[in-house]
Amino acid sequence: MNNNITFLFYHYGQIPNYLEFAIEHVRKFHLAAEIYLITDGIKDTSMLDRFNVLKFKIEGFDSEELALLKSTYSHVSCFSEKYERFVLERWFVTEIIRKQRPDRTYVMLDSDVAVFGRVDDLINKLPDFPIVLSGRNPHFTFIKGEISEFLQFITDYYQDDQKISVARLRFNKQKKDEQLYTLGEMQFLFEYLDLNRGMRMYDVDTSCGFVDGNIHVPQGFDYLQLHRRPRKKVLWKRDEGRAIPYFKRGDKLVKAFILHFQGPGKRVFRRFNSIDGPPSSLQIWWWNQIFQKSWLANLM
Repeated sequence: MNNNITFLFYHYGQIPNYLEFAIEHVRKFHLAAEIYLITDGIKDTSMLDRFNVLKFKIEGFDSEELALLKSTYSHVSCFSEKYERFVLERWFVTEIIRKQRPDRTYVMLDSDVAVFGRVDDLINKLPDFPIVLSGRNPHFTFIKGEISEFLQFITDYYQDDQKISVARLRFNKQKKDEQLYTLGEMQFLFEYLDLNRGMRMYDVDTSCGFVDGNIHVPQGFDYLQLHRRPRKKVLWKRDEGRAIPYFKRGDKLVKAFILHFQGPGKRVFRRFNSIDGPPSSLQIWWWNQIFQKSWLANLM
């Protein structure tokens, strides 16, 4: 196990049950890993104490770059201002944490992500860039070096009156049936990626397993067509006392390195792997029903 890896969980708002499941999965597959949880204020996180998590409030971090973001931020979004600020501030806080120990690799995970493998092997296969994303969604992101250039890109944007005016005009003119436009983390990631600088996307179909972008997006795998949206079929197997998910592509099974339970998928995020012991045969059977039978999946 590479002891120079830190997992970073950021969470805004009320602590949901699935955050506990996500952190437990990291601990199950990385027994000695360093895990941080940064939240937007005082929370009851006592349920996480047994996982040896280091807990912080985001307001406890400070830097010149973060102060500049706070002073120049302009809200152009349909989401709440506090939420949008938190999502952006986490990048600045990550750089503060990274500067304290620049020899480490930092893994930023969304709280609806379940890990089913060790990141040691995966890190060695990633492009050599400061920020490495699994597609255009930062739910499973690796920080391998200084990211101040990306932070500068964000603060420069907010200080450019013309860019803010264009963004606000685009936001105000968008129609309800159009793809949602909001000036926030995702937009900055898209534009910065296009600059071809210190950020890259990695091939999610790795020899360590498939890095799921969204359980509701087929990505070439067999899927269930549910009432509201599709959902990848998942075949569960027990391996060395752990529950391991596989996607199906015709007759071929592909191990999933992570499952991203985005949106309604959170309803089927379970405690698949417990630090207290292996899953039972009955649990494996039940999960296979939930993830492979449409009639049952539509009830969940």
